[in-house]
Amino acid sequence: MGRYVENLGVRIWTQSFGSRADRAILLISGAMAPAIFWNSNFCERLADLGYFVLRFDSRDIGDSTHFPPARDVDADPPYTIDEMVDDVRAILADHDLNTVVLIGHSLGSTVAQLFAVKYPERVEKLFLMSSPIIATGNNIYAETDSETLAAMWQVLMSNKMYPDYKRGKEEFFKVWRYLNGSFELDTDLADEYTKRLYETEVIEPAYNHTKVQVGIDDTWTELSELEIPIHFIYGEKDQLASNVGNIQILANSLPNAHLTVLKGAGHMYFHRRIWQQILSVLTEALA
Repeated sequence: MGRYVENLGVRIWTQSFGSRADRAILLISGAMAPAIFWNSNFCERLADLGYFVLRFDSRDIGDSTHFPPARDVDADPPYTIDEMVDDVRAILADHDLNTVVLIGHSLGSTVAQLFAVKYPERVEKLFLMSSPIIATGNNIYAETDSETLAAMWQVLMSNKMYPDYKRGKEEFFKVWRYLNGSFELDTDLADEYTKRLYETEVIEPAYNHTKVQVGIDDTWTELSELEIPIHFIYGEKDQLASNVGNIQILANSLPNAHLTVLKGAGHMYFHRRIWQQILSVLTEALA
């Protein structure tokens, strides 16, 4: 059963696992990613560790409130990244949670970081998976080589985004295979995820979720002042959000940060062995 959280006219769909008496984990999905990015088995395994686990559809995805897409190049998105951060606050308030372990993926990692620097007293631990870099400070990051980027964007942009699932499924599967790193695509996981997109979305690029990430202020100073553990988790083959080398530079520059590299993994995790790697990392870090 799901539960809606209201935040200034926006309805956010949430779902919980485990006992409300336990410490809380909030899972934040990435751009154009519904709550089931965090598959139910994964959520149940976290709950078995003694946590009250929450996943949710971010605004503009799944069963949460949708907005008109900012398709025009010069159009501003209909909400800001700060409003997405405030949705996290509203979810915690609605569930009477004072503190939480935050686990974000991709755009969800950005939201998690921004929440942590705004409300540091409310975050017990911070896990940033496949995170874009929004913290620079004095770090010098290396650009991913142009051939790799060109090959990646050729695959991503080749998705014809057919409006019917029967034709569109294979288009998405081509993208998922590329983003899955060295792992064979688990078609059951990919099918469940893709089918969910077709149930709730107009199939088109994630204009709004992409545009809210533009112009975010550098958070390095604020992240460096956090007294909580910061755990970066990044796929060895992931070139979408950044790259392993840059995440290592960032982690090394922060006093309480650590990087775990997921062997063979890409930006997406359509294989049960990838999720087992992630669970092993979290089990140790949460102990």
